[in-house]
Amino acid sequence: MKQTAKQFLTDTVFMMTGSLLCAVAINGFLRPHEFLTGGMAGASLIIYYQWKGIPFGVLYFLVNIPVFLLGYFIVGRKFILYSFWAVLIHSTMFSYILPVIEIPDTLLSALVAGVISGTGVALILRTNGMCGGTEIISVILNKFYSVNLSVTNMLVNAIVVLAASFFLPFENILYSSVFIIMNAQVMNAVSKGLAKRKAVMVISKKWKEILDVLNREKRIGTTLLSAKGGYTGSEEPILYSIVKSHQVSIIRTITTRIDPAAFIVIMETTDIINETIGNQPPWKKQLY
Repeated sequence: MKQTAKQFLTDTVFMMTGSLLCAVAINGFLRPHEFLTGGMAGASLIIYYQWKGIPFGVLYFLVNIPVFLLGYFIVGRKFILYSFWAVLIHSTMFSYILPVIEIPDTLLSALVAGVISGTGVALILRTNGMCGGTEIISVILNKFYSVNLSVTNMLVNAIVVLAASFFLPFENILYSSVFIIMNAQVMNAVSKGLAKRKAVMVISKKWKEILDVLNREKRIGTTLLSAKGGYTGSEEPILYSIVKSHQVSIIRTITTRIDPAAFIVIMETTDIINETIGNQPPWKKQLY
């Protein structure tokens, strides 16, 4: 129970921070120039620019409801409830975070908004939910038809931009495209940075001492790989570990202190699926 409450609180902090950044990007940089964003927020903006009777935050919430009702019966219940909470926070931020940022340079506005919004979305993606109906559609298609999430997002964004071309000046569409591209690039960079893991291999004759310190003192899980020297023919195990970026220096320091002649290999990794050291977004664990 304590772990669940802690996770909910952590997720809420990430959602609020991410939503705050998205609200600043959209309300402070995009709306003054009548630019678009992608997904359901973009669809909401198209409606808002044409009929400004409904507050944008409320409109965003209403547009997402049908998709969430569909997702409730198809996707995991916990994921949908967390995502609904994220959308509620998102909508509230859109309604109350209304900064007045006067930047006449339209290109600069699109670029800065992309950086801010991409960072915000990346923070939300590190929680147990998502902040929009587009992601729910992506998850449903991925679950049943193995369609990549990024492909679905790209198609939805293309549909939104195409629809907007009937209502907004072509120049606005181009600037909106600049924002969407920048948003995606920053989101991927920040998301990968938050989830970064590295693989470390250590070859040393003093492997037992190194292994003991890593396991007993530093609580760093290590696997022994059987290996045989191609030249010497001697058999010595290789220490192999997947760690977070800040733990690499710990392994390096311990290894070089015990055996200055040790051979250390540090490699980049991509997707690591594991309960303790995995770097998959929390929401992904609930879907399959």
